[in-house]
Amino acid sequence: MMAMYRTAVELDAERDQFLSQPHSTKALWAEAKKAWEDEHRKATRLKKDRWPTLTDYKFPKKGGKKRPLGREIISMLRKHLAKLQGNRCCYCRRWLQNIAHARPVEHILSRKEYPQFSLHYWNMALCCRDCNQLKGKKKWGTLALTAVDYPTTVGDYFHPRLHIYDGHVRYVRLETNDTTIAIYHGLSAPGRQLCRDHLKTISQVDALIQNNPRVRTAVETLQLAGENVDPGATQKLNEFIDAMHQAVHRIAQKATP
Repeated sequence: MMAMYRTAVELDAERDQFLSQPHSTKALWAEAKKAWEDEHRKATRLKKDRWPTLTDYKFPKKGGKKRPLGREIISMLRKHLAKLQGNRCCYCRRWLQNIAHARPVEHILSRKEYPQFSLHYWNMALCCRDCNQLKGKKKWGTLALTAVDYPTTVGDYFHPRLHIYDGHVRYVRLETNDTTIAIYHGLSAPGRQLCRDHLKTISQVDALIQNNPRVRTAVETLQLAGENVDPGATQKLNEFIDAMHQAVHRIAQKATP
């Protein structure tokens, strides 16, 4: 029988693995782990979203300069999660691009609704830009907003860290030189929820973009360009890509029965 759930022991072991080497530089492992754990405790205690605080965390360097330690930690988190997920999106299972803004860290329980879990390791996965944008801050499930403990089981929606994908969703993805078709089928209540509320639209988005060579080429070019420009231009570029994706999502949602 196909396994359907992951245990707390497995998830905690993965967390410990990440926190044992949370930075690319060995000399900064201890400081990076401390920064993560400090912000996690504050998020839990204060019920505040500490993800932006960690992102902006700077560590002093010689000469009075500071290094962006927080962003470097998050970069390592992306690499860690990508390896766990086989470099595929946690929702649609498409391949993830090796570009930060094209594979955002997904907070499964949104930081807006559940700030206390903004740095809970179990609450993080990697998804593609389409899935991140479509899901956004949607509240899946019925967990109380005041919850103190992170759920260890979920039955009313798909949770990419607690559920084993293949036990809940089957999919077929067919590609030719100029055509892409993706079909998703839910095998369980959480899997059917994901297909109904999310993957049907993603399948439409995929078809609209991938089956139009000009649009596909434009999107790929814009995404790659984001790595080669200054931060201000990158932000504007990302805003433009987001706006374009939103337009495609609106068309896809209208086309989804």
